[in-house]
Amino acid sequence: MTPITVLAPIKLAPNKSEADLLAASAKFQSEFVAHEPGVLRRELVRAQDGTYLDIVQFRSEADMAEVIEKEMQSPACADFFSVMDLTDFDPEAPMDTYVSLETHAA
Repeated sequence: MTPITVLAPIKLAPNKSEADLLAASAKFQSEFVAHEPGVLRRELVRAQDGTYLDIVQFRSEADMAEVIEKEMQSPACADFFSVMDLTDFDPEAPMDTYVSLETHAA
């Protein structure tokens, strides 16, 4: 299996704060992601322009597809998405994925 990484851009919805994003992310992590063996790692980062990236590494492309399908049924995922501005999001557009070539520990 070859790990796949997704860099999912996040822009906050109007009237939502970073605190709202962090609370929704924590709930998403504990109630959904932590129970998905196909997710190897997840990191939420803030860019200098105030936008965010959810960096998610999956065990394989098949695991990614399975987890994304399950997300559509997850209340914790719906809560996470509710703090995002999804105006420009096209659910039919393919996600940019990156294949891991090497992984190094610090």
